[in-house]
Amino acid sequence: MPSAPEPQPAWQPAPGSNLSTAQLGATLKKIGIGNPLPTFIAGAVAYIIALLASLVVIASAVAAALTADTGDVTGGTLDPTGGSTTPSSSDGAFESIVGLLGIPFQLVSLASFGSYEMHMDLGFFGSFSLSWRGLPLLITIAMAVAGFVLARLAQRRWSSNGVLGAALWSGISGLGVAIVAVIIVRLTAFSYADESLGMSLSMHSAGADMFFGTWALITVPLFLGHMAGLTKPRWWPLVADLAAGFRLALVHALTFAIPVGILGVIGGAIGLAVDGDGGSVLPLLLSLPIWGPTALALLPGLGMLVVPVRVSTQGDVESLGLRRDGEYVWFFDLPWYVWVPMVLIALVVPLLVAVLWNRGREIEKGNVIALVASWAALPLAYTAWSMVLLALVWTSAQAHLGMMGSIVVHMGLALWMPLLAFVIGAVIEAISRFGAPFVDRFVPGFLVNWFRRSARARRTEQGLADGPAAPGQAPPAPFFPGV
Repeated sequence: MPSAPEPQPAWQPAPGSNLSTAQLGATLKKIGIGNPLPTFIAGAVAYIIALLASLVVIASAVAAALTADTGDVTGGTLDPTGGSTTPSSSDGAFESIVGLLGIPFQLVSLASFGSYEMHMDLGFFGSFSLSWRGLPLLITIAMAVAGFVLARLAQRRWSSNGVLGAALWSGISGLGVAIVAVIIVRLTAFSYADESLGMSLSMHSAGADMFFGTWALITVPLFLGHMAGLTKPRWWPLVADLAAGFRLALVHALTFAIPVGILGVIGGAIGLAVDGDGGSVLPLLLSLPIWGPTALALLPGLGMLVVPVRVSTQGDVESLGLRRDGEYVWFFDLPWYVWVPMVLIALVVPLLVAVLWNRGREIEKGNVIALVASWAALPLAYTAWSMVLLALVWTSAQAHLGMMGSIVVHMGLALWMPLLAFVIGAVIEAISRFGAPFVDRFVPGFLVNWFRRSARARRTEQGLADGPAAPGQAPPAPFFPGV
């Protein structure tokens, strides 16, 4: 009579555990979740690069101040009696040192949609608060571009992540950087208190806005960098125009803004010299890292010719001679030596961009997806970039003056810019289809390599590996590894 089988222990030995771990790793890789370390490193390095950019902004401000006629800028600020107001106590000196060391972190916070706030409590006289919002775009661009480039490099060389892993690790990396940033910014806040006078002062840019802003400015570029570094599926050529459209719109904006910006700086410098204010030219040039990127980002909006810069004011502004309903600054409000070439360049550049867009373009015939993507690429790209400019190029100042009331001043591009950008994208698409083919043969191929070369290279590689795809073939699988 056979004996009953012996019960198996619930706990498995170590070899079984190793097998389970290996199976878990294989399963995660199959759904696109790989090694998170390259993404975490890329997020941290992007924040460090933003800090380095903030040092450039600080150096620019110091250099501009030293070359301007502002009195004694090397010592403490002088009071009306001639004495220095620099704190002399050891506690005040320590807090001042911490505040100075925290300036780069405060600037990065301000560049991450934070607001620099100053609150002053004067005891019996009440309290005052000032708030400034405005992105130092050099820092913002440095952090976003660094995150994108590093994530793309990591994806191509070391990472095994797919779409799901890229989204997961990018979000966690951005969250970690945001938590560390908000703690450091709060710890390095500048504070001052005088108990004898009952006065206290606190200045910092820590808050929920900079926390979520830092999270987004790290997460989104990291995710997009991973997407750019992924091996594209076979159906990607059908929608490749959607990605190429964003690159074309960026080239369009830079091709317009850089020449106009250079002409504006040169013309402004000459105008200051003619007016006898030539001493202001050098400080103006040295402070370019502070105001230059913002001015450059405003130009594509003004270059649409019907998108002004809106300056709105609210609160008790009549005493300052301001209008409550705000004002619009149009391109013709600029000096003539700026807006005349601006109009000419604004009319010529779209024609050149349309020719570049048509050169070397390949649209798969008979495929509805490819046809829709080709027509929608430029309108969507121009609209998306205009929304990015609306989010980045603005400045807001707010002051609460106790019994004296409050004042709010806001400056930014007009809100109808995305609608006009959509129309411009559609017009350039139409010109590229019906006008550009007549001059296509005169356009050198190297001018469009950035738009088309990567797509052609991917198709060539896939053709060598998998064989040529049948004409009109639909997407074979979703964009996920192992599917």
